[in-house]
Amino acid sequence: MNGMSNGLIRSFTYYFRRILKFYDIKVQGVPQVLFVMLLVVSFGFRLFIHPILIDLSIYQQQFVMTYQDILSSGSMSDPSVIDELMKIPFSDQYIQLVSVSLKFIGYLLIQQILLMLLTFFYLGAFLVDLQVEKPTPMQYFKKFLKALPRYIGFNILFYLGVGILFVLMLIFASVMMLILPLAAGIVYLISILWFLIQVIFVFRDVTLLDTGVSVFKNFGLAWKLSAGNRRVIGWNIIFIEFLGAMIIMFGTGTHVRLSMFVVSFLEVIVLLIRQRLIALMYMSRTRIESKEAAQD
Repeated sequence: MNGMSNGLIRSFTYYFRRILKFYDIKVQGVPQVLFVMLLVVSFGFRLFIHPILIDLSIYQQQFVMTYQDILSSGSMSDPSVIDELMKIPFSDQYIQLVSVSLKFIGYLLIQQILLMLLTFFYLGAFLVDLQVEKPTPMQYFKKFLKALPRYIGFNILFYLGVGILFVLMLIFASVMMLILPLAAGIVYLISILWFLIQVIFVFRDVTLLDTGVSVFKNFGLAWKLSAGNRRVIGWNIIFIEFLGAMIIMFGTGTHVRLSMFVVSFLEVIVLLIRQRLIALMYMSRTRIESKEAAQD
C-alpha cells in the first residue's frame, strides 16, 4: 500500500470522457488486437452455442410437457403417479436434457474465462498507461504475467465462495416457499446480493495488478478500498449494468447472426469501458490525482 492515498471516488460522469475512449491504449496496435480477440471469443462462441441453445430449449419443453402429463394423470397420492415421476431421472429424455445442459454450461464457462483473461490484460495495460509516460508492450505483458497466478487462484476461491453462497440461498428459498408461498421473492435477493458483492469487491482484480498482495489478503484489501465509497461505486456499476441491459435491445432482430454480431460488438465495448472505469476509480482512491490527469 506504499504511495497510496485515501482519495474519494467520483461519479461515472467525472470519468465519462476517459472511459469512452476504450480504444485509447498508448502502445499502438494493442487495443485493436485485443478488441478483435474479444470479438472473436464473444461472437464466435455465440455462433457456436446457438444450435446447442435451440436443442436445450426443445428438450426443456419436452421435459415440462412430460412432467405436466404425469401430474394431470392423477393426484400425488396415487402410487402410479409417484412411480412415473421416479422414472423421469432415468429416462432417455432426461439424460439428453442433462447432457445438452452440461455441454451448454461448459462452452459458456470457457467463453467467460477467455473474456476474463483478455479483459484482465486490458486492465493491466490501461493501468500501466496511467502510471508510465511511454510504456512498452513488454511492460504490459510483465504486469499481466506477474499477477496472473494470483488472479487465477483468487478468482477460483472468489467464485467458489459466491457459488456456495448462492446455492445455500436457493436451498433456503426452496424450503421457505414450502412454508410461505410469498417467500418466492427471496430468489430476487440473489441478484441484489450479487450486486452488493460487485460493489464491495470492485477492486479485486486491479489490486492484484498494482500490488503484490497475496490471494487471501486480497479479499481484505479489496474490501478496505471500497469502504466509504460504496454508494458512488454502486451508482457507477448501475451505469455499466444499464449499458449492458441496453445491448439486449439489439439482439431481437430477424437476422439472427447479424443480431448476435451487433450484440457481441457492443458487449466488448462495454467490457472495456467497465475495466477503464474500475482503473480510474482505483487511481482516484489510491493516488493523489493531478489536474492534468483529471482533464485528460
